[in-house]
Amino acid sequence: MMRTFTIFCMGFMLVLNHIPAQAAGKYNLEPGDTVLTNCHDIYTKGIVKAKVDDGYTVHFPKGSGPIQCPPFRWHAEFVIPFQSVPEYRLQFLGGLKRDLLFKVGESVSLRFDPDKRVVNSKAPVDIEAAITDISSNGAIAVKLLSKNSEASATFWQWVGGNYVDLRHKSLDAERAKRSQ
Repeated sequence: MMRTFTIFCMGFMLVLNHIPAQAAGKYNLEPGDTVLTNCHDIYTKGIVKAKVDDGYTVHFPKGSGPIQCPPFRWHAEFVIPFQSVPEYRLQFLGGLKRDLLFKVGESVSLRFDPDKRVVNSKAPVDIEAAITDISSNGAIAVKLLSKNSEASATFWQWVGGNYVDLRHKSLDAERAKRSQ
């Protein structure tokens, strides 16, 4: 029994050593490359302007944002290459749970906690949106469908022209709905 456990632990450690970390050397991005910058699993699309010691200087075109993190220098671990895809298959538990498929054009529901500076409510704000683009890392760009003023204000405060990771907590209800 102890020998089996030891072999299992050694095998597990070997597997962990081979999982690539998102580190500074993972992507060799050059000026002009289109990238996504990660700020709390909400991504902003931009273009690399220059390499710096530990990352990149990224330019964000008009209409990007809102950017919740300081947009000056981005550590390499928060910058990933951008590639658009027509659909994304979100996998769970290595295939033990049914995959969730997201396609451009589908509608999704986002749920954010209200910000008292923007919305006079204590209940979560539900936002209906349509997927306009999907990145190869599983982040979606959406356009607002909700007509409610609270939903609209919350959308423009948090999402706007950004990409939201499909694993983000704002999409918990959407993932639960699709997994049934």
